[in-house]
Amino acid sequence: MLDALAGDKPESISQLANDLELPRTTVHRILQTLTAQEVLTPSLQPGPKLIYWALAALSVGGIRAASGPVLHRLVEAFGETASIFVRSGSTRTCIARLEGTEPIRHNLSVGMSIPLHVGSGGRVLLAWAADDERERLIIDSRTASKVPVVPPQEGWQAIREQGWAITLGERDPVLASISVPIFESNGRVAAALSLSGPRMRFSNGRVMEMAARLKTEAKILEGQIEGDA
Repeated sequence: MLDALAGDKPESISQLANDLELPRTTVHRILQTLTAQEVLTPSLQPGPKLIYWALAALSVGGIRAASGPVLHRLVEAFGETASIFVRSGSTRTCIARLEGTEPIRHNLSVGMSIPLHVGSGGRVLLAWAADDERERLIIDSRTASKVPVVPPQEGWQAIREQGWAITLGERDPVLASISVPIFESNGRVAAALSLSGPRMRFSNGRVMEMAARLKTEAKILEGQIEGDA
């Protein structure tokens, strides 16, 4: 129901009930409860409680708070959209983002979730997981999204060795992205730092420059996070 209200809002409760295939009385009762709990406002906009939860979710490990200068430097250097993703179940969620400066760029809103098994950010969040956990997450992600699995061409071990992953036209035929891990002090991957844009601008030489710069900026973020711990 919250997903339905976050998109193109239905014109009436009856339409919402039809869209969700639920009885109108059930939808009305749930909306009353969500409004009473301040999850929604009386006009069915996001309420204070939902905003409070969102801010808590976006403050993952202090990464988002420290990400501003890093994202600005990446966009300034390459003109592509810079983002940070964290794993949430079998999806990855964008917690910080700065749009690129090029006329054609990759648009995605903070807070949006993407199936974990597609895109370079997902590759990075999966590559350092144990084999059995990775397989389970891929199955869950594929089942929930019904998006086919495309095995990484370079392989999981290669991603770990080179420290970055790239996908060309995997989620969208015209898009490309490259990502590196942001590690916690215990060696666990906390997030993925990414650059994305039209694949025609991701030439081999430029990809190597992006990978090197992303690694540098990820290290800076790791140091700031540890300093705040």
